[in-house]
This record gives sequence, C-alpha cells and structure tokens, in this order.
Amino acid sequence: MITRSAETIAKRAIACLIMIQIACDLNHQQFDEEAKNFMVDLLHKFEVFDQLTSKERNILNQEASQQEIVNMIWKYEPYWVLLWALGIVKELHYPDTIADCDFAVQVVSVCGSFDEFMQQIELRSIDEILDQADLIYRYDCACVDARLKQQNAPENLNASVVVERHGALNWLIQRDGDWDHPN
Repeated sequence: MITRSAETIAKRAIACLIMIQIACDLNHQQFDEEAKNFMVDLLHKFEVFDQLTSKERNILNQEASQQEIVNMIWKYEPYWVLLWALGIVKELHYPDTIADCDFAVQVVSVCGSFDEFMQQIELRSIDEILDQADLIYRYDCACVDARLKQQNAPENLNASVVVERHGALNWLIQRDGDWDHPN
C-alpha cells in the first residue's frame, strides 16, 4: 500500500518546510534576492531542489497569489504528518490546534545535510499510517457534515488542520498522490 520510501517522504518533508518558510517571508514582505539565494542554497544542500512541485516553484519564483502564499503556510500541517510518518513526531495529537512550528523548523535546521536528517528517521508501519488515514477521514467527514449543516466542527476539531492532514495521509498511501492537489 505505502509505495513511498523513507527517503522520498523525507525529501518531500524538507522541500515542504523550506517552501513554507519562503511563503512566510513573502507574507511579511521579507523575501528579497539575498533571502532567495539563501533558500535556494538550502534546497540544494538538502538535495531537494528537484523535488519542488509546480506550486512550490511558483512560490520560489514569486509568481504566486496571496491566497497561494497563505495556502503554502498551511502546509505546516501536512509537513507535521510527514514528520510523524518518519517517526520524528511521536504522535499526531487530536486536530484541534496547529502544529508546533518551532519544533517543526528545528528538526531540519539542526541538520547539516540530508544524510544527517535521515539518521533520525524510523519510518512508521503501514498499519499505523492506515489507522491515522482512517481516523482523519472520519474527522474530515464530521467537519464536512457540520459545515453543510452550518454548524461548528464537532468536539473543537480544527477543520483546516483536519483537511491538511487528510491530504498528507492520502499522499502517503496513494501511489499517484499529488502533493499539490491532494484527494
């Protein structure tokens, strides 16, 4: 079922994190040529430049709309799921709050290379990943049902966190899953 290797997941995670940081800089009008060069160097240092999706390339090249920048910032949630799948995040907490962004950044920033990042990985079993995919599917259904009834999400679920996690879990278990357009 899971067709993605630990290396593939790790590269997706690192590329995602770097692009989130660029989106944050763009959102605060702090992404100049010097910052771009620094980030491109990071993408190469961690061997993930070639892993960028079309939406990520648009962010990097400053060709994204404000909404696309905000959407990229929300990728902290799918990134968190990838860190969990890689065994770096110990558990996926109940999706009522956003990810720990400081920890999420530190996980990569303390590493000097992709190989060093890989040393901290212990890929979770397919059973664990499928269990989380099933649970998040059910949470997502509850959020959609509440939205259709014009109600708040039940039990303090954060519907945005739920939908972002759902996309990442689907990407993990679907051979042809598209990171930019998750199911």
